[in-house]
Amino acid sequence: MKISPNNVRNSIGRYMMADGMEHVIDLKKSHGSWLVDARDKKEYLDLFSMFASMPVGYNHPYILKNHDRLLRSVINKPTNSDIYTMEMAEFVETMGKIAQPDYFPHSFYVEGGALGVENALKTAFDWKVQKNMSK
Repeated sequence: MKISPNNVRNSIGRYMMADGMEHVIDLKKSHGSWLVDARDKKEYLDLFSMFASMPVGYNHPYILKNHDRLLRSVINKPTNSDIYTMEMAEFVETMGKIAQPDYFPHSFYVEGGALGVENALKTAFDWKVQKNMSK
């Protein structure tokens, strides 16, 4: 089903509360820190970067260049804690070399904020249990 940019809010509004911004982002034409409104093609400086989920901006040249490699992981979405991929090994190796300090010998990656909070709570609970058990 193809929906025109001018009907986006009405289509969404039929099934959920559509009280977001008026703009309809053209994901193909948006670039860098600039949103392009699909309705009138006006450009707007994105000052909130999708609540920080798009810190590199829209259609970043490196992302576009590596589109096929990144798409494999997005399409298949493996459960990397249970089965490993070459893409995961490349990511972990790169992060280990560039961003992981020597005093942190191990890393743990999660996909988003809710998973981060959940795992932080589990870590705190485990720490408290270990502390109580040692007494």
